[in-house]
Formats: sequence, structure tokens, C-alpha cells
Amino acid sequence: MIVSYKTIGQNIRAARKAAGLTQEQIAEQLRMSQLHFGRLERGERPASLEQIALIAQTLRVPLASLLNGCVMEEDFASEPDDSAQALGKSVAQLASGCSARSRRLMHTLCQAVASSEKLPGGE
Repeated sequence: MIVSYKTIGQNIRAARKAAGLTQEQIAEQLRMSQLHFGRLERGERPASLEQIALIAQTLRVPLASLLNGCVMEEDFASEPDDSAQALGKSVAQLASGCSARSRRLMHTLCQAVASSEKLPGGE
């Protein structure tokens, strides 16, 4: 799977502009340099999940909206079992080695995806 930080940056820029903020203003609120924020927004630097979550919180947008469309390639062939149990195991593997904060962010993101994707009547 390939994550496009350029797409994340474009989503950040759109959210920032919709909020009516300049790069300087948002960088100040995030306590980072305008140069660094500009690089994140242009996708020149990869942003951590924690940074993206903080940006989403500061811009008052859902985290999922900043991540929308950022997956460039998905290889589901390696995970043929799409059961909830298999997904849980896969997510657990992804989360191992992550900080507690990142694991909470992953959980929150999974909850957001699940609540937006629920089919009427459940699956």
C-alpha cells in the first residue's frame, strides 16, 4: 500500500482555506514553523498520524477528511480472509510498535470509518 502525502497535503490545504486561515496562522496555532507546515501541506514531508490528527483538531475537521484519497495502491490479495477477526489481527499487527497515542488515533479512525460505512440492517 502506498500513502500519498501529497494528497493529504492537498486535503489539509483545502481545509485550511475553508477555515479562512493562512499558513502562518495555522502554523502558529500548531506551534510549528511556517516552513515546516508548508512542506506538510505540499506533501514534501511525510506527516505522522499524530501530526495529521492535531491538524484536523486545530482545523475542526474530521481526521478522515484529511486522509481521504491518500491510499494510492491497496493490495488486498495478500489478505483473502475479510472476516472481522482477520481484520482485527491485521490491525493489531499494524499497531504493534506504535505509541499509545497513535493506537488511540487508529481506534478513533477505525470507529469513524465503521460508522460511516455501516450498511442499513448491518452486515
